[in-house]
Amino acid sequence: MQPFDYLNTTAGMIWTAVCVITGFAMTALGYVMLNKIPASWLCDYNETPSEELLSGKRFSYLRSGIPISLVMSVCLVLCRLQFNKGFDIYFILLSLIVFTSVMIAVSDFKYQIIPDQFTIAIGVLALAVSVYDLVRGYNILHSAWWSPLAGAGIGAAVMLLIDFIGMLVYHRDGMGFGDVKLFFAVGILTGFPGTIYAFIISIITATICFVVIILVSKIIQGKTEDEKTDPAEAEKEMQSVSEADGTEAVTSEKTDAENSETEVSDTTESGDEELPEEEDDSKVGFGSYLAFGPYIAIAVAAYCVLFDFVQYLAGLYLNLFK
Repeated sequence: MQPFDYLNTTAGMIWTAVCVITGFAMTALGYVMLNKIPASWLCDYNETPSEELLSGKRFSYLRSGIPISLVMSVCLVLCRLQFNKGFDIYFILLSLIVFTSVMIAVSDFKYQIIPDQFTIAIGVLALAVSVYDLVRGYNILHSAWWSPLAGAGIGAAVMLLIDFIGMLVYHRDGMGFGDVKLFFAVGILTGFPGTIYAFIISIITATICFVVIILVSKIIQGKTEDEKTDPAEAEKEMQSVSEADGTEAVTSEKTDAENSETEVSDTTESGDEELPEEEDDSKVGFGSYLAFGPYIAIAVAAYCVLFDFVQYLAGLYLNLFK
């Protein structure tokens, strides 16, 4: 049954209401889970958890949970429209994958960490739906038995390649290893060539978000500069500077002499000049770690809930080369 035809049925309307309610309930439970899981899940290996992680007050549902609930509800509705009557197993398993992906996006966005337990959950769910797809002979997600294996291998290989390029260019990890493991699990679900589609979606999403962040930061920076360059304030500053120049000119020669004498005495006592501290490269913007997990999560969610649309766009693109 076509998605919009199903939406016009009584069962479709009921399922839509159920999906909206379930989306809010699942997100609320997900936030409780993120605040209750062990603090070590949200840390790198052998890293001591911060006081915030140990306090259990990590994520506030009132701040970000409501829009996330709306997103989750829409995803469940779209997933049900894609996999409706006769495909309940697909709907259940893919909905759980979308939910886990949303929790990964929330955790990685704030703490830049993807819990291994969430990645394992996606891998197990992806394997279950892939086996079901192949054994039942539906072949909706995979056309052959080797498709999940190829998808997992390609997904991990692409992430490792990005990490290798980051090491060559910036001499640091270009991609977190959590992203590598996550894309390995995602590849089991998407298969081949679905993994390539998911990677393209994640790149496009990351690029759009990056551009939006740059534009917003420039707008904010421009507003702050305009506030600083207020004409009245500038005139007052000029008057204060002109008044201060007279007194500074009188005392400048005396202070210069005193400073030269103190510099000579300091160098003779210490013997060596103090070198400036080197800037920590880990705090520099270029080459710093990018939390790519949220965009992978968006890609897998979009692949699940817009499966037919993604396949349609891929078909249009591939037909250009025939």
